[in-house]
Amino acid sequence: MPITIQPVRTEADKKQFYKFAFRVYRSDPNWVPHLWAGKKAYLDKKAAFFDYGEGDFWLAKHDGEILGTFGTAIDHARNRGMNWKAAIFGFFEVLPGCYEAAKAMWDFACDWARQRGMDQLQGPYSFAGEDDYGFLVQGCDTAPSIMMGHTPAYYAEFADRYGFKKLFESVAYRIDLQGDETDMQKLPAPVVRIAERARQRHGNSIRVPRMENWDAEVEILWHIYNTSLAVLPEFSPMELSSFREQAAGLKQIIDPELVFIAEVDGKPAGFALGLPNVAEALKHANGLQYPWDYLRLAVAMKRIRSASFKIMAMDPAYWGYGLESVLFHEMAKAIIRKRYTWVDASLTGDDNPQTNKLLSRAGATIYRRYRIYQLGL
Repeated sequence: MPITIQPVRTEADKKQFYKFAFRVYRSDPNWVPHLWAGKKAYLDKKAAFFDYGEGDFWLAKHDGEILGTFGTAIDHARNRGMNWKAAIFGFFEVLPGCYEAAKAMWDFACDWARQRGMDQLQGPYSFAGEDDYGFLVQGCDTAPSIMMGHTPAYYAEFADRYGFKKLFESVAYRIDLQGDETDMQKLPAPVVRIAERARQRHGNSIRVPRMENWDAEVEILWHIYNTSLAVLPEFSPMELSSFREQAAGLKQIIDPELVFIAEVDGKPAGFALGLPNVAEALKHANGLQYPWDYLRLAVAMKRIRSASFKIMAMDPAYWGYGLESVLFHEMAKAIIRKRYTWVDASLTGDDNPQTNKLLSRAGATIYRRYRIYQLGL
């Protein structure tokens, strides 16, 4: 069947692009709609990504009916950092049984990339590295936590069929809790011992963020984030504008009691970020498209039962100080104190030996796996 690829230009196109996902996932009880405001910022090309990248948005149609949506982009900053000539596909949605539509979308994305001198296509990202990261290859029957994407199983099947190869995978862990002090017994004994020794050696080296100094604190965390992850072969530094944009989106939901900053002699050394898992509430909020959706969200926010441990980052200059164990210990105490019934820990590379070993010893199990693909052009 003939598939046409049309650019997203008008306000009506943008709304159709956004609403299409509601068709794809209308029978999926685990899907959490994206927030309309965030999606529109991208469609309007006002998101921070466009400070250092370029991109376009497309509708795949047959006889006037939308069968899929996608975006094509180039992250110039990431390409410079990785010495790549890579284009990105993202914002990818397609109806079940419509492989021909998916093929037409990827064919178009490949041509778009070649015309701009790129030699590979990667994705999915939408478009920043932490946005809608990967296709699910495990856990499609589970609900996503905050800052996670969600895709049906056939997306990965379509990608394999098209000829994409794995670039890398990341996993999300789940830890079930009793909701009382007995949960502290799940902590690996070596972590507790190392944390105690580190406290004796470095004193009171952990603090919570100073919310009144938000901008300065965000810049401190951005520096630690990039420095700590620079050791990973697939990592490229996150632009400050994107980090600030992401932080601004979290500011209204951050619980300062779940954020810890490690310092040595007054200098920032690392941080750990935990968040209430607001995805539980956003599932009922319809993407916050209308004023009454905010009322539904307010009610659902009172019923959140889980937390998400998003990241622990440590400047390599302070490796061996035991501060990672202190941060992990403090986060565990805070989550248990708040009586959450389970914890999401996400995302980490499936080849990260230290994190995977630590979480496994704490009784965590993998419940979601995401795959990023690449295709040579």
